[in-house]
Amino acid sequence: SHKSHQNSISNNLQAPLDGVWYEEQNIIASDGDANTTFGGAIKIDGDTALIGASWDDDNGAKSGSAYVFTRTGDNWMQQAKLLPSDGHADTEFGTMVSLDGDTALIGAYWDDENGNHSGSAYVFTRTGTTWTQQAKLLPSDGVADAQFGIATAVSGDTAFVGANRDDDNGFQSGSVYVFTRSG
Repeated sequence: SHKSHQNSISNNLQAPLDGVWYEEQNIIASDGDANTTFGGAIKIDGDTALIGASWDDDNGAKSGSAYVFTRTGDNWMQQAKLLPSDGHADTEFGTMVSLDGDTALIGAYWDDENGNHSGSAYVFTRTGTTWTQQAKLLPSDGVADAQFGIATAVSGDTAFVGANRDDDNGFQSGSVYVFTRSG
């Protein structure tokens, strides 16, 4: 009886304590190098993580990228590296990332589609293990220095994209644009 009580105590000492966090893994990009800012933005949904690297240089200096990692058991593995179809230097794609199921929303707040630092956001969708760009989002009234894409959120078929320096209500008053997906 005394021996079984000791075994019970030692088993309890080996079990994880409630509220204690343990490092499971250190995640790094498969092609990582200096000055990419991998991990500057992170979103997780279930067993999928989306990680921004806004200074990655695949499309020029500070063009940016985003990585998708999936978990099997306790192991996270890189599934994809996402790049915009029209990527170029100084867009900082991946500064902000959002994830909901098989939809990723990635901001590029220094993109210059509507003027210097006007910004943009990209929607990627996953089928199986393949990610493809579905859309590039731009505001209907985009202007230089609005930084559209500095903040992103996606849920189902609704996307919110922030432009913190938009001037609709005065100098750098900011605004948030709502997009809905059909089909």
